[in-house]
Amino acid sequence: MQDEHRKAIQNNFISLVEQTDLDVMVSSLYEKGVFSERMIEPYKDMNKDTRDRKRQLYMDIPRRGPLAFGHLLDALSENGYWDLVRDLDPRSSLHARRPRNPGPSTSAGSNEKFLSISDEKKKTKTGTDINKNPVPPPPRPPADPKDLPDPTTIPDFHVVKSTKFFEDNDCESEIQLYRTRGRRRGVLVVFSYVDFDNLETYRSGVDADCKNLKYLFNEIGFRVLSYQDLTKKETLETLRGLKEVVVGAESVFIVVSSHGYEGPRGYDNDLRCSDGGLLSTRDVIDHFNNKNMPALRGVPKVFIFQLCRGSNEDSLWSSTATDGARDARDAGCATGPPRAARGAPPPPHMLPPLEPSPRDRVYSDILIAHSTVPGSVAYRDAAAGSWYIQVLCEVFAARAHDCHVEHLFTLVDKRLHDAFRVQTSSVDRWGFNRRLYLHPGLAEP
Repeated sequence: MQDEHRKAIQNNFISLVEQTDLDVMVSSLYEKGVFSERMIEPYKDMNKDTRDRKRQLYMDIPRRGPLAFGHLLDALSENGYWDLVRDLDPRSSLHARRPRNPGPSTSAGSNEKFLSISDEKKKTKTGTDINKNPVPPPPRPPADPKDLPDPTTIPDFHVVKSTKFFEDNDCESEIQLYRTRGRRRGVLVVFSYVDFDNLETYRSGVDADCKNLKYLFNEIGFRVLSYQDLTKKETLETLRGLKEVVVGAESVFIVVSSHGYEGPRGYDNDLRCSDGGLLSTRDVIDHFNNKNMPALRGVPKVFIFQLCRGSNEDSLWSSTATDGARDARDAGCATGPPRAARGAPPPPHMLPPLEPSPRDRVYSDILIAHSTVPGSVAYRDAAAGSWYIQVLCEVFAARAHDCHVEHLFTLVDKRLHDAFRVQTSSVDRWGFNRRLYLHPGLAEP
């Protein structure tokens, strides 16, 4: 096999392992003569972990002669892994057409099912970028094979597994738990926007974010779906199509990573799609509310937005505020809610009219986490990934086994400050009135 083809497999090794179905690929490569019947037996050994068998498969392919790379591309293309073909072969004819709203994988097996994933144009540079307007990375020099990272490496954090399920606390029975005990623990959907049509700079480091998120949630026990560089139309079509995928899951996490802008309405902000179209964060959330997706009523839905919310870069060298100053500012606030809001019943003439049929609120069971506060930038390292996703993965890996999700996001902000100082995350709760434990690695029979 040519060196450039071997390097292409090395550079995309993790994506190949995570995105492809083992049985499908083994069967296709056997039919094309890449492997003999005897050689494919180790890949069928059910006593070994599926991921380990796939890792071995893609380590063996470069040893199968000069035609193996072409057969690999054909097998991937025939089975719908077009993004992987584009990543492996820059001269592929598939670059001329983009996949339109790819549908969910239906292959059986483990939870390693990914959609429309491509860790495109991996570029590196030193220093830290602001997500809003990063400096374009310099061209990457040809790499010496001995300098390439080991393609079999996994993220350098360990996901601590749960040993028991958390139960509703009788002492706090009014705060119950979301149920997360089944094999369909949850679904993570990642929308990442890296490359834009002549409107924005390439977002170096996002490939690291995606790799870390996929690894983290796979280890927790989630099914992971990933979409990259969709247009605005494709994004909206995909959001609508997710109903068939997420319904039935015990929890849903939606991660959106892109360039972001302060929105005109104040309570949300806009994100950039690959064709330059803008979409508000509220539009993303609304696809999962109780009106548009009633089957998810009562199911926890966690949204994570890694994007700027403005251009403010303010920071302090040291704190000058005193307790007295804080008290003075607090003193300027209203003294409290009106009497009716504190528990006294409103007078009869203020009661809402009776409705002819039962009604329910549109928004519930929603938790919204932002990498930064309104009006401010979100920072991203071109090699290690965004500051926020870095610390989120570290905290969730270390503490998801004994902390509920709201506590985890509190620890994320504390870690964000400890590590980087100048960025503040934020969390909003929309009817998120139970505690969500992820119970990584633990499921009822």
